[in-house]
Amino acid sequence: MMHTEIQSRRQIAETCNHVSQQDVAELTRALQGGLSGTADIVGEYEAELKKVYDARHAIAVSSGAAAVLAALASLPHQPGDEVIVAPTCPTCTVYPILSLGLTPVFCDVAPNGFGLDPDDLRHCLSPRTCAVIEVPMWGYPVDVEQTAAILEGRAIPLVLDLALSHLTRLRGRFLGQYGDVRCFSTQDCKFMSTGEGGFVLTDDESLAERVRAYTRFGNLAGETVGLNLKLGAMQAALGLSRVRRLGAHLASRLGNRSRLLAMLDNPAFRELPIVPGGEVNGFALLLQARGHDGRQLVRYQQERGIPSEVGKFDSRPLYERALLAPYRRDCPHASSLLRSLTTVPLHPDLSSEELDYIAETLNRYVPESAQEA
Repeated sequence: MMHTEIQSRRQIAETCNHVSQQDVAELTRALQGGLSGTADIVGEYEAELKKVYDARHAIAVSSGAAAVLAALASLPHQPGDEVIVAPTCPTCTVYPILSLGLTPVFCDVAPNGFGLDPDDLRHCLSPRTCAVIEVPMWGYPVDVEQTAAILEGRAIPLVLDLALSHLTRLRGRFLGQYGDVRCFSTQDCKFMSTGEGGFVLTDDESLAERVRAYTRFGNLAGETVGLNLKLGAMQAALGLSRVRRLGAHLASRLGNRSRLLAMLDNPAFRELPIVPGGEVNGFALLLQARGHDGRQLVRYQQERGIPSEVGKFDSRPLYERALLAPYRRDCPHASSLLRSLTTVPLHPDLSSEELDYIAETLNRYVPESAQEA
């Protein structure tokens, strides 16, 4: 029940505690079977990932950035080739591009969404384009079918960085079933946690072999370059336990989302529109300010103990960062989008009282321009 006055200020946790008794059982089993990235339990974890996403190949790796790095390194490329990506993505997506001597080309997003704008994508494509990366943010789907259609016949691979989009769907399919290669993160604050970690999915056997070889020093054959990017057995044990609970985790987050949306009635913001046929995963609720600078909403909620990843990471187009300024290409939709948004947590550890507090606090928000009027 909503209260007449907001309760005393709370501090809402950013993420949940994933620990369960199933974790202990799998960790104990891992301790008895070897701890390296080639232990049997790593293969068991990869097999579970393949089942969840109906993928032919899954390769567990040490981080989400390692997943992107291994994917790009395994695609045909030459130094100086270009990778098209939206400037709304995390820096973790772009660092692997730079580390391989490739050039990021920032493509604008479509209005009010994180998917690449079709017209700008066509403009960005060049003979040097070796890959296009789509990066859905905070569990909100993008229209990857549209992007795939533009790339059809061009021999340009489509990579999906789904670090925040486990189980997000588009037209009945997981985003993790689209594209040539899909990259995930399982870092501790992600939808599924192994502490540190990630994985790569693909249906292309040759590509899978190259990805796996790259993460194992080129299979130590001295024929191709590679690094040690394997996921250790202990992290794989956590993944094996937690991937089996993904369905319950998803249901809890979506339940919190439905409850919170039912309580919110402030015309100063709305939920970010979801692409037609898309289904969010409840990683976070994305709220979009109406007619004013969304950083006001970010500051307001943070001051009242409601975390915002937009505020925490000062989300803005990547070409505004010093390291990436040389690759600046103004993307007005991306800039406008990031200035309009805030995130609100939906994780399973939120209590009914905390959801009430979040809703009541946000419903009392008044933009500064409205206050002055």
